[in-house]
This record gives sequence, C-alpha cells and structure tokens, in this order.
Amino acid sequence: MSRVAARDTHWLGQRVGRKAPAARVETRSHFVTMGDGTRIAIDVHLPVGGEPRPAILRMTRYLRSLAPRNALARALDVGRIFDVYATMRPAFLAAGYAWVDMDVRGTGASTGTWTTPWHEAQSRDAGEVVDWIVAQPWSSGQVGSLGVSYDGTAAEMLLTAKHPAVRAVAPLFSLYDVFADVAFPGGIHLAWFTEAWGRYNATLDKNRFHEAFAVPIRLVARVAANDPDPRGADRLSAWLGKLDAGLFQRVAQAILGAAIRGVSDVEHPGDGEPTGAALDERRKNLDVHAGAARITHRDDVGIHPEEPERTIDSFSPHTHAEAQRASGAAVYSYSGWRDGGYPASAVKRWLTLGQESNPGSRLTLGPWGHTGRLAIHAFDKGAPTAFDHEAELVGFFDEHLRGAAGPHDGRAVHYFTTGEERWKGADAWPPPGFSTVALGLDAGGRLTKGEGMKGADAHHVDPRGGTGERSRWRSLLSLVPGDYPDRAARDLRLLTWDSPPLAARLEVTGHAIAHLFASWDRGTDGHVFAYLEDVAPDGRVTYVTEGQLRALHRATTETPPCPTPGVPRSFTRADAAPVAPGEVVELAVDLLPCSHAFLPGHRIRLAVSGADADHFAPPPGGAATLRIHRGPATPSRLVLPADAAPTFG
Repeated sequence: MSRVAARDTHWLGQRVGRKAPAARVETRSHFVTMGDGTRIAIDVHLPVGGEPRPAILRMTRYLRSLAPRNALARALDVGRIFDVYATMRPAFLAAGYAWVDMDVRGTGASTGTWTTPWHEAQSRDAGEVVDWIVAQPWSSGQVGSLGVSYDGTAAEMLLTAKHPAVRAVAPLFSLYDVFADVAFPGGIHLAWFTEAWGRYNATLDKNRFHEAFAVPIRLVARVAANDPDPRGADRLSAWLGKLDAGLFQRVAQAILGAAIRGVSDVEHPGDGEPTGAALDERRKNLDVHAGAARITHRDDVGIHPEEPERTIDSFSPHTHAEAQRASGAAVYSYSGWRDGGYPASAVKRWLTLGQESNPGSRLTLGPWGHTGRLAIHAFDKGAPTAFDHEAELVGFFDEHLRGAAGPHDGRAVHYFTTGEERWKGADAWPPPGFSTVALGLDAGGRLTKGEGMKGADAHHVDPRGGTGERSRWRSLLSLVPGDYPDRAARDLRLLTWDSPPLAARLEVTGHAIAHLFASWDRGTDGHVFAYLEDVAPDGRVTYVTEGQLRALHRATTETPPCPTPGVPRSFTRADAAPVAPGEVVELAVDLLPCSHAFLPGHRIRLAVSGADADHFAPPPGGAATLRIHRGPATPSRLVLPADAAPTFG
C-alpha cells in the first residue's frame, strides 16, 4: 500500500469488523411488470441457502449488468472494470444480503421512457419492485437501498414511496438540489457536465456501450499523459495522450465494441439486448444538455418539450423533503471533498434528514473524488483509497435492517481534515468549536486582519481560462483525480491575495464565504470564481476548495429551497438582478465545504477569476474587465470558519 493511500483508512482502523468469506451466489434475471404495463428489468443476486434475508436495491440508468462477448473481454474482465459495485455487491452478499440491480424505466432492458431523471414514475416503479421483493420466499421483509451518483439519488427518491419495508438508504456521492449542486452551481451552467452526461446517456440508450465508454477512457488517458509529475506519465499513457481525438475514439470504440455487450435479458444475463420497440420508446428520453440550455432560473419551465410545465425542481430530491422525513428511514449522506458539488449536497441532506426526523442517519465527508475510489490528500497526487467503504456501509444497513450493532464509534458525523490528514468525529455539522474569521482584501495582493486599503484590482477576463482537467468537476464522469496539480502557474493569470505566513496551525472546517464587491466594465451580468488555496513556504499552491456565483443570482433569501449553512439563495426569476456596466455589487460567494489545516509557515490565498471554460458556460460579458473593489466602503473579504484567530509570523 502506498504512503498516501494508507492515510485515509477507516477511523476505526485498517480492518473494520470481520471480513466474511465470499458467498456462493445464484443470479437470476426477471422482468417485473408495473401497474401501467411497463416492464422493469432486474437481476437478483442471492446467496445460496440460509434463512430469509434483507435485500439491497440498487436502481440505475447506466449498467445493470455487463457480460463478456469473447475471450478478450473475459481476459480483460471488462464487466468488473466498468462495474462501480464490483467490490460492494460481493461484500453485501458475503454478509448475507440479497442484492437486486434494477434498470429504471426507459433505460437498459426496461421498457418505457425516461422523461427526466428521478421522475415520479421511477419512484412508483421502485415502490412496486419493493413490493415484489418482500413477496419473495427468500425475503425477510426488510429492504435498504444505496447507490453512487445517479443511483444514490434514485435510492433517496425511493423514500417518497414511503414503503414500510424500506428502513434505510445511503445516497453515495450524489446530489440533493439538482439546480444548485450540479446543473447550475452558483447559478452558472456546468455546461461541460450536462453536455458530456447527456451524450453518455444518449449513447447508452442506443445500446452502444462501447461508444459511451470511449470518451471517459480517453479523458483518463489524456490526463495521465499530461500529468506534470513524471511518475504518472508512462510511455503508453504519453502515447495515448498524443493521439488525435477522433482516432483515439475510433480505436477505443473498436476495442470496447469487441469486448462488451450491453445489458441482460430475462433468461440469460448478459446475452440479450433491448428490443427495437424498447429502443424506439427512448427517442423521447430527455436530452439533459438541451433541457439545461433552456433555463436560467430555478423556476423556468420547458426542460422537456413534451412536458412543457416541468421545472428542474420537479425531479430534485430537496423538493420531496416532507415525504423523505415522513418515511422515518435512516439516511446515510456520504461524499468527498473533491466530489463535484456533492459535499454540499451531503450537508444539505443531513441538515434536512438528520437525527431528529430520521433517527440513525449519518454524515461522512472524506478526502475522496467521485465514487470514493480515489483519495486526494493535501500536497500530493490522488491515489487509490484505503478506506473500507464496504464494511462501513454493511455496518450501517446491519443496524437498520437487522437490528445488529455494527462497528461504530457512536458519532453521527465524520469528516477528514486534509493538511492534518486524519479523521474526526462530531454529533453535528458544522462541528462545534469553529467561529468566523474575516480577512480583508488589501492592496498589493495581501490579506489582512482589518479592512483593506481603498482601491480596486482589475482582472481582464479570459473566456478561455480554466482550472484544467484534473478537477473535482471532471471526476463526476470518470476516475480523473481532482488534485489540481498546477495552481501556482494558473494563479499567475488570476487575481490573488495572500495572508502573511501563519505562526501557528489554523484549521478551517465548514463553509467559507468570499464577500466580493465587483463590477464589470460592460454587459449586464458576470461570473466570479473564487478559490481557497494553501501556499507552502516553497511556493507550492494547494487547492482547498472553490465557489462560483453568477451576478444575476446574487440576491439572498429568507426562505431558501432547503436548509444550508452557507448563503441562502432562491435562484428564481423573481430574485434575478442584472448589473449595469460599472455598477459595484456585493457578491457573497459560497465556497464548497471543506476541512483543512493550514500549517505554520503556510499562507492562506484567495484567488479570483471571471471564467472557467474547462467546465462552465462562458461569462455573458465575454472578455470584460472584472474589478474587485476594497476599502471601508466596499469591504471585500474572505470569511473563514476557523478554530482560532489566525496569528501571523
């Protein structure tokens, strides 16, 4: 095990509980017919023999199952490579659970149409599948649900069915507010994601899995090839990175096309494909990128042409909080610091569905990217995680589906502090012991304890500027590590303000806010991206977290869509406010939550840009000049949740 990976072992130690031997498993495929005639495809993985057992239901619009087509596929173990649950499923089966994989309607081998993600019909289908599960002779009558990303939100939305058999769910690395968490963070369109995810979904819906996976494979190879650390760029990945994009995609498609065949049919898992009629139904499936392009505000309609009154909130978990609370089920909110915008999702879910309304709920925030396979530690590259996700999750479901006390320290909240590189526990979020510390933006690129000198710092917005591919946002569709290796070079093109070197350690845990008084020389809108960074004595710049805000959406509200410890905003059309050229407006940029220890001798840096072309839609003002104003009348400042007042050497 590498030195880096060893640092994110479970807070209870390297081994969590007893490892059960692998189970002998029987797998069968079924179609379960819904009340409206839709046929939902499921795979049931069942340990052979034993007493009736609880079940874990995993619902997906991706890959219910993959099977090898030939000797090459078998040699490469293709199914395991692309299966996010390749270690999780066997762990639950070894622990005596049944495991059920389900294609949601309009995807995989299931019939119907996928009109939007997590639509009402999908939740009804899930409830009917739970009915089917508890009616089986092998069922104990207890059902839990979990999933990563889309599948995690599907598990959470299962609670809206309020099925009495469902006693616990674990939304892993998944959103809570569709608009603010992933489609429009800070009100800015995350265009890279919606375009890539939409293209990926559309290719899967045509049953062309080899084409779908060519893009993420190419992205991983290119990132490895362009890694500034020579340890990560071997000759093969360097060669792949130089390949023409079209050529690489054709090569990848050819290899994958020879190696995998899509989905299961009812008789022979892995051997069948959707019928022509099922594929024809999917022509009405939502194009998520086109739908996102039609909206600017949370309450805009028209996402799907055939459902013109639908808004983005209609399929967002946060709008179903009342039903989720009424279910009484325990909810495990689980994410990583570099998991796109989803650490904020986990926090909002925890604040909504915590211990009071849903006893037994938990919150875990680790040093991970999306899916939790990679850990990102301070001052180092991303590396495979050492955390035992499977044991932690089996213990959670054991508690709620079996009434068995699993390995646990009694704390409902666990979070990992980077810089210090260790786990901590608490009973609340934000954890106690932290208070706000304000550092003013001063002349000369300095952060000061008081108000800065009157003036303004100008930044010519480069619409092509960005944060690179090794980012938290790219990790949402691949195993790209969100370790931001080149911040020092990128910061030369941004506005930056540094504190003096710290005389003592300072921990920042919670939700930082950059209060920026900004103006643009033209246009009626603008984007601001703010980055919290750690500058080491040798000049290395380590990314800590970030936030972004579209000036149009700067207004705050007393009635936010869901509880948040950050800046409450509605993002609605009624609260939108254009900016006149030269007008100075205050932007409270809510940074994504973090826990990071700044060490003695290190400096705190705030970096500001007007664009991130690698991920977000271009700023509406184009190549405008952004000015950040400071001084007593326009007190731009960085507000940190810190464990002490900073002392500088």
